Amino acid sequence: MDGRTTLALICALAGGAWLLLAAGVLASRIGSRTRTDLAAIAGEWPLYDEGDRTRSPTGARESETRMLLERGLRSDEQDVRVASITALAGLADRYEWAIDGLVEALASGLESPVRVAAQLDRLAPRPGRRLTPLLGHPSDAVRFIAVRLLARYPTLAGLHVPDLTRDPAPRVRAAALETLRAAHSAEALRCSLQLIGDPQPLVRAHACRTAVAIAGPVTAPYVAPRLADDSWWVREAAREALVGIGRDVALVVEPLLESDDPVLQMGAALVLQDIGPVDDQRGERSSDGELGRIVAAGGRRLHEAAAERARRGVGVDGRTWPLAEASP
Repeated sequence: MDGRTTLALICALAGGAWLLLAAGVLASRIGSRTRTDLAAIAGEWPLYDEGDRTRSPTGARESETRMLLERGLRSDEQDVRVASITALAGLADRYEWAIDGLVEALASGLESPVRVAAQLDRLAPRPGRRLTPLLGHPSDAVRFIAVRLLARYPTLAGLHVPDLTRDPAPRVRAAALETLRAAHSAEALRCSLQLIGDPQPLVRAHACRTAVAIAGPVTAPYVAPRLADDSWWVREAAREALVGIGRDVALVVEPLLESDDPVLQMGAALVLQDIGPVDDQRGERSSDGELGRIVAAGGRRLHEAAAERARRGVGVDGRTWPLAEASP
């Protein structure tokens, strides 16, 4: 059976929606074909009409369908592999072996992992435990996808994903941290705090966000130093995470205004600007003291933001002051 015949058979099995794809692909390979010609290629499996798309193989035909689709997954032709994945996704609503086929497609690496992952994600929670063996796959692309898919399964993620925070691939470590946010376990918190000092900025940024998402204010002393990180992405991740904690973080951040590191000073000032103390001080008509320290530490960016807030007379919490009183 050559690739053209296999593709036609798979399209027939996938249902009427694939008739258009079959016609388009085959036309480019073997010239124009009529619907009757395509049915002839498909042999005993006629192409379904749109009204027949809910039909599914049964008995002996089910076994033949499974064999055909498994063969299609291993095809050298991308069109056949894509058609096989789509057909399996359609059959997976009714057949467990179709889910197994999609997991095999992801593990094989012959087709785009993202394309297969989209189908497996749609089928949650049924793939579940089938995904955990993929965490040890030799391809970091497959491990990355498997880790992200497990975000839909907090219990499984809590059991298996912490080990992936030590993966040699930075994107896998970062994905593991993102997945662990939903686990909210002590182990997930421990992993995130350990990776705040990871050599890779991507991982440090995710570690800041995950630690705060799990434990909130208690992680502020660990995240705040990253306001002076060498990477802008990490500094932004730390700032956003600290701002997300709210006013409780001020006790940790305000002392950083006295740091000898101007980058850390600025980061602290920007956090304080976003959580309210700048506007509190302005509302109290204070032109020096705490407000002056924050604005001075924030540099040009904070000066401009303070001037704009004063011009508008609006604070971050929605309070409005007369413009004359709001001027710093």
